Amino acid sequence: MRRILAVLLSFTAFGLRAAIAQAQGPAEREIDVLDDNVQPQPQGRLQHFLPGALSVEMDASTAAVGTGWAGYNSASSMPVFNATAEAWIVPRVSVVAGFGSTAQAATGSARAQGGARVLVLDQGRHGVNAGLAFVYRQDRFTNEGGMLEWSAMLSRRWGADMAIANLAYAQDGEGDDHEAEIRLVGVRDLGGGLHVALDNRVRTLLSSSDPHRAQHSNPTLEFNAGPLLAYTVGRFALATEAGVSGQKVDRLRAGVLVLGGMGASF
Repeated sequence: MRRILAVLLSFTAFGLRAAIAQAQGPAEREIDVLDDNVQPQPQGRLQHFLPGALSVEMDASTAAVGTGWAGYNSASSMPVFNATAEAWIVPRVSVVAGFGSTAQAATGSARAQGGARVLVLDQGRHGVNAGLAFVYRQDRFTNEGGMLEWSAMLSRRWGADMAIANLAYAQDGEGDDHEAEIRLVGVRDLGGGLHVALDNRVRTLLSSSDPHRAQHSNPTLEFNAGPLLAYTVGRFALATEAGVSGQKVDRLRAGVLVLGGMGASF
């Protein structure tokens, strides 16, 4: 497991060094995107406001983004909420901070999270957007020092429509629980500021040597899938999502996830 951790850390560090070196080049190379990769009103881009999906796309007019979501998951019988702020410190590197509700019923309160994201490839030159992210989260494994999560992010735009894929590996602070997550999102622009999306997420336990895992009520499987409807105007967005959800702790429970959110970019 230490080898996997070392490889992930090295990969993240390499991406950060490459992005910073690129940002220090000529100004015209800092942001190089095709017209097909930019919406007429980039300030209202829906991909910045999706609940949990990490956007890897960037634009010259956006320096910071703030989002907030709240709702209820009947599969876990718990309210869910999160709020995050992201700021680009250089054109290809951003820092993220916020808080979110816990996944453990016994610790249902807001917990902090923070990290960084780096754009490695952009669609203008490479045909696809790709990036890396590292986040420290206290909303999961709250009894075990929180969680370290590494993500690979991909996205591709076709005019105003786009597809997003996030692949994540995570482990708890003690290093004896390991998880993986995949998230797939398709976004369609209907015009007039109206957007629809299909949001799908599966998170599963890869391995665990923690003898107390069951006592901590850590889920071994989580999923949700459903449509999202959003309206963007200028730099602001309002959105709602509803769909099926599931969570397994001692047994699998299925239910409905309902969310509402808002965001702004600056």
